[in-house]
Amino acid sequence: MLARLSIGLVALVALTAFAPVPPPRLKKADPRHMLLKMKGTWRTVSTERMLSGRLTRSATKASTRNVRIEGNTWSFVYPNPPAGLVRAATTYQINLDTTKSPVWFDLTREGLATVYMRGVLTLEGGTLKLCYVLGSRGDMTGRPASASVPGEGEILMTLERIKEETP
Repeated sequence: MLARLSIGLVALVALTAFAPVPPPRLKKADPRHMLLKMKGTWRTVSTERMLSGRLTRSATKASTRNVRIEGNTWSFVYPNPPAGLVRAATTYQINLDTTKSPVWFDLTREGLATVYMRGVLTLEGGTLKLCYVLGSRGDMTGRPASASVPGEGEILMTLERIKEETP
């Protein structure tokens, strides 16, 4: 009996010694990595808004409103072709929560503590989609659930990366 028990224990130890190692735990997603992917100038391709159950769309072929993302700064920029300058309008700070899916973002105006935009975003190749609510919408407790279809009072903005010209 003791021999059988010893053989059983040796077999059990041998089997567990060669068990597969569990996969490593994923680290928390670093927002800086996502901001690096978002860096650059983006052209507004379309905006969609759901108001009173009606979806309104505006496609822009040659948008004059672009977005520039540098570090954690978001700026609306407007090209001025004759002068060759780009004028930056309002600037915001981007705060990302990359542990959420889709990624959550808040835009706050520099120097102010209030959130201007609250939403979710997806980045696929050269397309950035943001679905958000504006700060003027009540207490800002809500946040869109997806970046594909806007819900009531939400705005879906689709941006396309502008290839940077290298001198």
